[in-house]
Formats: sequence, C-alpha cells, structure tokens
Amino acid sequence: MVIDVKLPKEIELTIKKDKFLRDVIRRKIEHEISKEIKEGLFLSMLFDDLLRESKLTEEDVERLDRKIKEGIMERLKWK
Repeated sequence: MVIDVKLPKEIELTIKKDKFLRDVIRRKIEHEISKEIKEGLFLSMLFDDLLRESKLTEEDVERLDRKIKEGIMERLKWK
C-alpha cells in the first residue's frame, strides 16, 4: 500500500536531494504508523476482554456517554 504524506515545501525539497534522509523519514513514519495501529488493536482487544462479562447494554453506554458529554459542556459553560 502506498500512502502520500504532505510535508512543508522546504522539507520536501530537502529530502528530495538527500536519499539517506528520505529513507530515515520513511522508516520513522512507517514505524509510528505501525506502533499506533498495534497499540490501538491491543487496547481494543484488552477492552473487549475486560468488558466481555459486562452487564451494561449499548443503551446504558449511550446514556452514560451523553451524560458525560453534557457534564463536560456544562463545566466549559458551552450549555
């Protein structure tokens, strides 16, 4: 898979001239993306496992979500 990454023009011009720098940046980006995906999958699996025996329904979760967001909005005086 190929993903295009937009960089500021001055950085783009610099790495076009320097193959080593381009390779270092490419590896860094690949590493960061891979790390984010692995961490996200791990957390998702962990939460699924922890919540497997939960008695909460989706409706309960939605109600809690709504109450938390309302509380945040009130605290920020957005409501």
